[in-house]
Amino acid sequence: MSILSKSLALQIIPVDDNPEGLKFPGILEELQERHIKVKMEPDFAAAPRSETVRVEFTMANFKFHFDSAMVQNSDGSFILISKPTKIFKSTIRKAQRLRLNTQIGYNVWTEPGLHNAVLTDLSLVGMKFIATRPLAKNTLLSVNVYIPGKSLRFICQAMVRWCTRDLEIETRYVCGAIFTTLSNEATKRVEKFIADELKNGGAEASFV
Repeated sequence: MSILSKSLALQIIPVDDNPEGLKFPGILEELQERHIKVKMEPDFAAAPRSETVRVEFTMANFKFHFDSAMVQNSDGSFILISKPTKIFKSTIRKAQRLRLNTQIGYNVWTEPGLHNAVLTDLSLVGMKFIATRPLAKNTLLSVNVYIPGKSLRFICQAMVRWCTRDLEIETRYVCGAIFTTLSNEATKRVEKFIADELKNGGAEASFV
């Protein structure tokens, strides 16, 4: 159980009555004797009711998941999840990345306020963007991506994997993030958008 630790960013996916595969971000608050206590955002109150949830999290280039029973606390701010008997591990796959230059909005999950950034490339698993502030590794973001005239818009959570100062402009930071709560429906839209753009002459970006 040592792989689970306090402040670990988790994605909670209700198993029942959730055909879209909606994911909800949480932070591991406490490891109890039989349960894991997870702090959730307020919008989890509107999540599909489910006795079982899938829990996902990432470390390095690996993605982990397990299914377990959930107990909803009365205040709605925290949930209790039974400790898993087995955690499954898989390698995060690389995917085609489309080069872009469009403005997006994001906010840090633990802070108020919206920030602007420039999305420079996009894939099914993540994105690279230019921010005006440094972002620590494993910072959890809420990202709002809208590309005018291209019929692509989605809102999801993402986790910062790396962030470095721009070599040319000191006030800019180049960051890479992996999507953590991209729904099945949004994933299909992103996949189609990337395929269509590459087919119609869009530039493919290098892997990060």
